[in-house]
Amino acid sequence: MQNVTRIYALSKRNVILRYKSSLIGFFWGFFKPLLYLFIFIVIFSSQFNSINNYILYATSGLIFWFFFANVTNQSIANIVGSAGIIKSLSIPSIFFPLSDMISELFNLVLTLFVFVILMHWFGIIYSFKLLLIIPVALLFGLFSLGITLILSSLNVFFRDIGIVWDTVQPALFYLTPIAYPESLIPPHYKFIIKCNPIYYYISLARGIFYDAAIPPAHLWLLCGVMAIFMYAIGLVIFNKLKNQFISAI
Repeated sequence: MQNVTRIYALSKRNVILRYKSSLIGFFWGFFKPLLYLFIFIVIFSSQFNSINNYILYATSGLIFWFFFANVTNQSIANIVGSAGIIKSLSIPSIFFPLSDMISELFNLVLTLFVFVILMHWFGIIYSFKLLLIIPVALLFGLFSLGITLILSSLNVFFRDIGIVWDTVQPALFYLTPIAYPESLIPPHYKFIIKCNPIYYYISLARGIFYDAAIPPAHLWLLCGVMAIFMYAIGLVIFNKLKNQFISAI
């Protein structure tokens, strides 16, 4: 119970610090996807006539992409940035990346709430199927946490991990069919897209929001296996390095 209280307190602190002295609060989290959506509409919408309801198509991918980007970007330096707390208080270091992920899940829920309301004017179909987005968010959150554990622990010893991730992340964005249809990819290059795990989580969310359908069982299974596998790998690496954190920072 004490650990749950600590995680809650850290997550609450993250949310408060993020929106402290902000004029429009959490709406900044929705502004960024809207900005990208506006750019996509201006540049791409006329080129992708094969996509019905391009706004809904692009937005359903953008929201989940920015959740992943925010979790990983903000968590890379959280161990180093929390060095004072780790050294002075008896708080397990894993609580810091975990609390970052939880606070971003909270932001995602708020963003999805606004998204569902706004997309009423762009043809979203309201049904109980929309509730399936909850397990999608949890699976994607677990997968993102695994990535975060790897990045944040390695960053303690190699501070250029953040620079490397800033380089890799835009490539992942463009390797994910968010602004463009999957049919645009030449057949002999599709295997590259299929090697990108983010693609499957975006497909899962898009199936619910855009297609108004229950995604196939094999896609759920694949996303579940990837989430558990990535979290397990991240946890092993994090636990192996955590005893050296204090001396390294």
